[in-house]
Amino acid sequence: MFILVSLLAAAAPTRATTAADSNPGFELAPTQAEAAAPAEHKWTGSVAVAASMSSGNTDKTALGATGQAENRGADDRWTAQLLWNYADEKGVGVTQRRTYGQVKYDRFFSKQFYGYGVLSGENDFNAALDLRATLGGGAGYQFREDEEWKISGEAGLSYIDENFSTAGDDQSYLSARLAYKFDCVVDGGKWTAGQWGELFPSVEDAEDLSVRVDSHARVTLTEKMFAQLQHVYTWDNTPATGADRVDELWLLSIGWSF
Repeated sequence: MFILVSLLAAAAPTRATTAADSNPGFELAPTQAEAAAPAEHKWTGSVAVAASMSSGNTDKTALGATGQAENRGADDRWTAQLLWNYADEKGVGVTQRRTYGQVKYDRFFSKQFYGYGVLSGENDFNAALDLRATLGGGAGYQFREDEEWKISGEAGLSYIDENFSTAGDDQSYLSARLAYKFDCVVDGGKWTAGQWGELFPSVEDAEDLSVRVDSHARVTLTEKMFAQLQHVYTWDNTPATGADRVDELWLLSIGWSF
């Protein structure tokens, strides 16, 4: 999977740059006024929900929810995210039950370079996955962080422990972790789009390889409300016995930002 992001720089200013000018896109250093004031940690983020219900020839209920939050300080960053999806059909029972959560901490050593620690957990009813727990750390680079773009890449190691409901499929191993993330704002903030992805190639067995790619696009409806389309793609090269390697989930939801 290749992602190409082309960025066009603005023309050079015709007057001398002063301290009052805004920082360029790749500059994370605070202004003099900001440096004088203590850094304020504040959580920002969003939650979104999706639901559908049918009755008659088909009695089915489907629910979904996603959430993400970020606390950005002067030299560190906390992020958290959650995804939950559930579906039940009369006469069939549960047809989908899927949960994913992640907590991540970044510590910046320079304007762009940082170290990270990350913990995640996932279960997937259709994939016979009771729990996949991942704990890891490594280094990252913030290529750009401003009001229009946030682009970063990461590399490190993770320990993965997988528990399946099928017999003989449980396993645990040490894996490399390669990750990227980008978010962009279009049309003055009315439209936003983003994607993040993780690749876990085992360092013990070349066949143990998994991928997760989470993409979203949203349009602002009011100051706090938005509509969002989200696509989650997961690929496990060594799934549970009888399960497919690929899982895809689409969610069309209404959300609120804070």
